[in-house]
Amino acid sequence: MRSVLVTGATGFIGARLAQRLVERGNRVACLVRPTSDTSRLERLGVECRVGSLGDEESLSAALEGVDAVYHLAGLVHATRLEDFLEVNADGAERLCRAAAVQSTPPTVLSVSSLAATGPSLPGQPHNEATPPSPVSFYGQSKLAGEHACRRLADRVPLSILRPPVVFGPGDRDGLLLFKTLRKFPIHFVPQMKGLPLSLIYVDDLVAAMIAVAEHGERVATPTDPDNPAEPNDPRGLYFAADPTESSYADMGRLAAAALGKKIVVIRRRKYPFLPVAIAGDVIGRIKGKAPLFGMDKLREASASGWVCDPTKIMTTLGWKPAASLGERYEQTHAWYREAGWL
Repeated sequence: MRSVLVTGATGFIGARLAQRLVERGNRVACLVRPTSDTSRLERLGVECRVGSLGDEESLSAALEGVDAVYHLAGLVHATRLEDFLEVNADGAERLCRAAAVQSTPPTVLSVSSLAATGPSLPGQPHNEATPPSPVSFYGQSKLAGEHACRRLADRVPLSILRPPVVFGPGDRDGLLLFKTLRKFPIHFVPQMKGLPLSLIYVDDLVAAMIAVAEHGERVATPTDPDNPAEPNDPRGLYFAADPTESSYADMGRLAAAALGKKIVVIRRRKYPFLPVAIAGDVIGRIKGKAPLFGMDKLREASASGWVCDPTKIMTTLGWKPAASLGERYEQTHAWYREAGWL
């Protein structure tokens, strides 16, 4: 029986991954903080190992006897680059260092983000060889985390997966879109071209993660530990997304269709959203809590696009989405209703 450790298992994506791994017969352990709500994980029958990305000793203990690590834990909302780096870069490095000192280092799948690559140009979706140029603090920190892991690729079998926008059951950010469109049939888009982007349903992403962890290629071993392999070296790096290019405008249409509603899409340049983003950051600092929408998210929302090409994972590992985006939005809507969220 394959033994795995999942970080970030109390989150939206990690919880679905843990559930699927249990269904596949894996022995699943999850790294959890002392304050985490582990009730859902306990119902799955997984082992909860208390630790933190800030504590390398607890990471070493959590990694004992593990064959593979799915590293999803990270910080998504913050106002300062330093806060992002502490979790997404330094935390990833501590995890890989702890993995490296195990008697048999486990395979590590580091789940990064399309944000680490930066915006795509019209008609030019990113692939694994695209030189990264992140525009947000979040994207910069995820790329820094990749670099930190790459420096240890001579001691730890490592693969990196960069997903785009993820939606599906358990997604509270996506829930806001459904709730808004149910009450107000207007979908505002913060740029005139509709913001081209790639999407992936959470269960399709889970299948991609498992495929890469079990059968994917690994990041090239660095010749100089202080200078990791080039960040655009495609070896061991994957994008996973629905192959159909979509947009933020389409997200509204898909959600509205699942709701059985018709909506009006209104495109605006970023400037009307600027005061909202500034206010979000100010209020966040006052309350000591990162906003859902601040300047960092505005930098991403006003970019030229966020589109990636999943050809590599589809051709080399045989992965593909199990259903269309329209069907996946209908399934998401049904889950929200059944769970009492909508």
